[in-house]
Amino acid sequence: MFKLNSKKVINAVVPFIILLIAWILAMGAYVSDSELDVIFITISYIFAFFAMVLSVWFQHSRVFYAVCVLLFSIAVLSSPGKLNSVAFRNGISFFIPIIFIILATVEERGITSRHGLIKGLVFIVMIVFIVIDAGNINPLFARLKPVEFTYMNAEKVQGIPVISVFLFLICLCVLLTRYLILSSNMDIAFTGAALGCFIILHFVHFPGILSLFSSAVFLIFIIALFEASYSLAYHDALTGLLSRRAMEQEFLRIGHRYTLAIVDVDHFKKVNDRFGHQVGDEVLRMVASCLQKYARGGKVFRYGGEEFVIIFPRKSIAETLPVLERIRNAVQKRPFVIRSPDRPKKKPKGKLPPGSSEKIRITVSIGVAEKTDKMRNRTDTEIIQMADKAVYQAKANGRNCIVY
Repeated sequence: MFKLNSKKVINAVVPFIILLIAWILAMGAYVSDSELDVIFITISYIFAFFAMVLSVWFQHSRVFYAVCVLLFSIAVLSSPGKLNSVAFRNGISFFIPIIFIILATVEERGITSRHGLIKGLVFIVMIVFIVIDAGNINPLFARLKPVEFTYMNAEKVQGIPVISVFLFLICLCVLLTRYLILSSNMDIAFTGAALGCFIILHFVHFPGILSLFSSAVFLIFIIALFEASYSLAYHDALTGLLSRRAMEQEFLRIGHRYTLAIVDVDHFKKVNDRFGHQVGDEVLRMVASCLQKYARGGKVFRYGGEEFVIIFPRKSIAETLPVLERIRNAVQKRPFVIRSPDRPKKKPKGKLPPGSSEKIRITVSIGVAEKTDKMRNRTDTEIIQMADKAVYQAKANGRNCIVY
């Protein structure tokens, strides 16, 4: 679920800042009614190529197919040749929001997979249909009624069809809803790209504006791909917490005063052996959510297996103990219900039949170590080893306790 923090706010506004800058620059080109230099017109193609290379490298079919469709569309809009430009523009404005909705809702499985190739085939069929229609004497899409509005040089600025405006609104609603639910930066990138495409389709007769906004859209995708690759490298895929690599980076800038706690899930192997790894994964997610919620003043990392690390910068053990006690208490009080495979899919009226679910108690053992200015010679690895020994002592003391 969407949770607000400074990083997510920055990631959310970046696409719209890029579009705003493009708009400011484009309005200068629009008012002067002059084309940009050739080098600026080719920038959009350079960005598109870079976005395609990155999407292939990261096997991200959503961005790859979006960039391919937009690149082809912009190339034809810039030089339609024998095609009916109005019909092609109307057709593209009709299908782009549909393509974006498909890319948003269909699961990502890479470009070269069977699933990815089928997606590509579907989009090719859409584009071929638009091209064939635009090449006809009496094209279907040319008959669509455009939105009418008044603007400077209005004879050059044409509105897209009413149904396309409606589809773009649906597309934006779907993408924003997904972002609020899943908190995916790629969805907010597609939201900015969809808005950029909406603007582009109104200014196809202005090469400078077309170049600026298409460059902005491709740049949004490039930034989103880098953000996605960073997230994969520095976040744990199962729990969403920062990864061990991120912890190593944290040690480089944390200084010589901090407290480190290792949180170990008790009897985790028994849970895996008895209920399976899927239930074990759910246990790890539950513990991770408690750590994120209650580790005030600390950074939480997935250390490996059933172990988590919390680093409290510039905090002593005495200052962190109340926080760690809240975490320990929250985990043991959090109900964890395991549904039986025989449990009915629909909840029956009245009480559930016996054996349809089982409650288990999850607890954690916590080991704590502190690094002070007097311990400058001790390495971060040694501090981790000290905390790890404290965890083993907590296990020996009966588990579900804190040792420091």
